[in-house]
Amino acid sequence: MPQRGEVNINIRKIMRLIVGFVTGEAPYSKLPEGSLQLTLYQYKTCPFCSKVRAFLDYHGLPYEIVEVNPIMRKEIKFSSYRKVPILLANAGSPLQLNDSSVIISAIKTYLISKRKSLEEIVSFYPPMKTVTERGKETLEYGNKYWLMLDETETKRVYPVKEVRVEEMKWRKWADDWLVHLISPNVYRTPREALASFDYIVREGKFGTVEGFFAKYMGAVAMFFISKRLKKRHHLQDNVREDLYEAVNEWVKAVGKHRLFMGGSQPNLADLAVYGVLRVMEGLEAFDDMMVNTKIQPWYQRMEEVVQKTEFAI
Repeated sequence: MPQRGEVNINIRKIMRLIVGFVTGEAPYSKLPEGSLQLTLYQYKTCPFCSKVRAFLDYHGLPYEIVEVNPIMRKEIKFSSYRKVPILLANAGSPLQLNDSSVIISAIKTYLISKRKSLEEIVSFYPPMKTVTERGKETLEYGNKYWLMLDETETKRVYPVKEVRVEEMKWRKWADDWLVHLISPNVYRTPREALASFDYIVREGKFGTVEGFFAKYMGAVAMFFISKRLKKRHHLQDNVREDLYEAVNEWVKAVGKHRLFMGGSQPNLADLAVYGVLRVMEGLEAFDDMMVNTKIQPWYQRMEEVVQKTEFAI
């Protein structure tokens, strides 16, 4: 599904919304009740937000969801960082965490390393201004696939170096490649584009008029934008083939003798891939993927272990 209110609809904001929609260890000891208060600001259909929800759900961390109006975005007016997900975390003092991979790495580090404060952990992921190939200034976060652990903690989580290297490699793959296959596939045809935006409007926070414009304008715009994305990412004419190849590559990496890449339990790579793919549920692209690839057994195992511990409120 896509990466990224008044009746006076600002058409430019709607278009910005449309484009923006297109991005083996067991859980460690539970935190004392109320010790970490979490609020997730999200678009439900955003794959990066879905990654964070999958992580929080699997680790049994209660959190409140604030669905952001994708046009006006009043819910995040407190933040100079204007993307989602944003996680507000209070472990004694309030703290804002940005970027899905930073959120996951920082909170995971906090769960494992009781010696460090969350504020100290977040400082290990500094934002850096960069310029994209299209000349747009953006923020990137250093070290975002690393857990900030000491030597003893690292050996407990990653008994051998290769385990950590593998997890980081596939987390990055989910962000840099897999997520870019979602929009070209769910907007592949006008019919699929309309079905996708019907889902976005139903699941998102839109007013009645906003929803009407977003659904029909969005479907038309994203059908054409998806063609540009297809060219930008050098996808095949039939973008389904890229999706099939990617998920089969993932299944091959997990292997026949592991339930998950993390072994008997999902690791952060499992949760990232599952979170990205999950936003296509209910759409034709998802059904085609299930039928034409080998992903289904792994995906169903992920559903079982993530959903049994959901704590979203």
